[in-house]
Amino acid sequence: MDTLKRAAAQTQPKMASSNVSRRAVVIGLLLVPLNVYWVIVAELRWYVILTLNPLFITPVFYLFALALLNLLLRRFAPKLRLTPAEMTVIYIMLVLSCCIATHDFIINLMSSMGWARWFAAPENKWEAYMFPHLPRWLLVWDKELLKGYINGNSILYRWPVLKMWLVPLAFWSLFIFAIGWIMLCMNVILRKAWVDQTRLAFPIIRLPLALTEEDSPTSTLRSPALWLGFAFALTLGVFNGLHEWYPNVPYFQVRARWISFPTPPLSAIGGLALTYYPFAIGLAFLVPLDVSFSCWFFYLFIKAQAVIGYMLGYGDVPDFPFPSEQGIGAWYAFGAFLFYGQRHYLKQVFRLAMRPQPGADAGEPMSYRMAFWGLVAGVLVFAGFWWMTGMSLLWVFIMLATYLLVSVCITRVRAEAGGQHTVWDLEPKNLFRLFSSQALGPANLTAAAISHWYWRLNRSHVMPSQLEAFRLAQEYRIRLRSLVLPMMAAFIVATLAGMWACLHVFYTEGALAKCVGFAVWTGHESYDWLGNALTYGFRAEPGRWGAIGGAASLIVLLSWLRSRFAWFPFHPLGYCIGPGLVWLWLPFFIAWLVKYFILRYGGLRLYRKTLPLFLGLILGDYFTGAVWSLIGVLWHVPVYQTFH
Repeated sequence: MDTLKRAAAQTQPKMASSNVSRRAVVIGLLLVPLNVYWVIVAELRWYVILTLNPLFITPVFYLFALALLNLLLRRFAPKLRLTPAEMTVIYIMLVLSCCIATHDFIINLMSSMGWARWFAAPENKWEAYMFPHLPRWLLVWDKELLKGYINGNSILYRWPVLKMWLVPLAFWSLFIFAIGWIMLCMNVILRKAWVDQTRLAFPIIRLPLALTEEDSPTSTLRSPALWLGFAFALTLGVFNGLHEWYPNVPYFQVRARWISFPTPPLSAIGGLALTYYPFAIGLAFLVPLDVSFSCWFFYLFIKAQAVIGYMLGYGDVPDFPFPSEQGIGAWYAFGAFLFYGQRHYLKQVFRLAMRPQPGADAGEPMSYRMAFWGLVAGVLVFAGFWWMTGMSLLWVFIMLATYLLVSVCITRVRAEAGGQHTVWDLEPKNLFRLFSSQALGPANLTAAAISHWYWRLNRSHVMPSQLEAFRLAQEYRIRLRSLVLPMMAAFIVATLAGMWACLHVFYTEGALAKCVGFAVWTGHESYDWLGNALTYGFRAEPGRWGAIGGAASLIVLLSWLRSRFAWFPFHPLGYCIGPGLVWLWLPFFIAWLVKYFILRYGGLRLYRKTLPLFLGLILGDYFTGAVWSLIGVLWHVPVYQTFH
């Protein structure tokens, strides 16, 4: 308790000096629906990806535009200039809207709600095996009204259509709001430990901080290196974008080029994606050296396991070397270490929540008492929701505990390393595969299938974005308690706007007619899995449990070695997030190699000089991608995208 009081006293002068301005909130709330519509149309209609990296494209574009606007206002209307704090608040609200408006979240949900009804057929026998267990209040069932959703050229704004969607979307909205609130309360509880005491690096906020700096001769935006990186990425993006329309224009291969090995044992590797995204190299350059090394190393480590397993005679074993199960063991062990390391701090927070002490939670976004009981309330809504779907209380508890653990792990990864994360190993669908489907029962299997949409990959998870928002706000002395309502308002407005935007695009363009980004992957992964589980079933396999135990043991070993030997190069984070870097392992390798030589032969001085160059790569690539996507949305044409 004394530790928290001292931390509060030390940080109080730096924080809580000004409230969020009304002007910033109004601008943010006006931009959120526009941003949501932009992202939904780009990703759902054209599959132009804007939100699949830990630093979202459109908020950076808006922030860059505001920075340029400020330069004009400084000369012609200085009283109208936005302060760095106001720009930060607008950026935060846009980031939170992107946590919703993405095909990793709301598009997955809206694409899967009518899947079972539309694709049920006598051949798959879903009506007999699946329909009795599906919660009718969470899905849409009128196949006649779904024709417009599937085929397009229809009208959404008819009462029968709106009525069909209204009830299930109301329930899903309640669930989404509960997620946002739970994550906010958890961030309040953990913020002081990770921001003020441990002082984690938060590398992902480096570019937003550079764009919100006050204009001065030493500001990052005046760095020639930044504009050199910007120009390089911009040039690549312009040429590659024009090549989409005019094949005679030169094309520079930065997106995925797949290589495969036709003969064994290397054929066990599968495919390797070779990518050279400028933004990915720039983002990976911000990652600590040991983490970036561990990320690309452990991606290749999993591939090497497949080759060695083939040579040892395991080539015919399904799913060998069980990468998903290794992920389960790694993330559970990593999360257990996080909670164990914070046990004393969490005990202090709990005591303060039960018996508040003056000043102990000063400067926090809300009191510890409110955060604790708010977390309890949100957890009850979350648990009650899935219990009402038919999931047993035991599995509700396991799923809830796992989701909270995954959320904390992802937030720690972003705060410490800023790296990309694709985390879906611990979702119920994968956990259930460790047991017998007969013992689990159809109700639990069904709940696992319909929950798949929000577990999938977690690249736009809201919890790390909220903590990064608090860190950004602290940089500009924004009173954190005044930031809570704008953050939640942006989250709620984005949820409602995202649902509307998806339906508008579906009924206008057609999910299966013109929507290139219709999340067919979510439907197949959810309902094909459920159909097979109900029809054929599965049983527990010792090999999968062995992979979990081995991965957890490796995390323990890596953590112990790092605590004993400062030079030990392998970071447990790398084993957690590395195997999921299918598209980005090579940019991580390139950034690691360049950063290694810079630090080796130029030290921190050279690193600081070259950092703006890599920020420029991100900014230039993001700017180009945003402009091309806007052209596609406004002129209704296919365009070049920076990712995939």
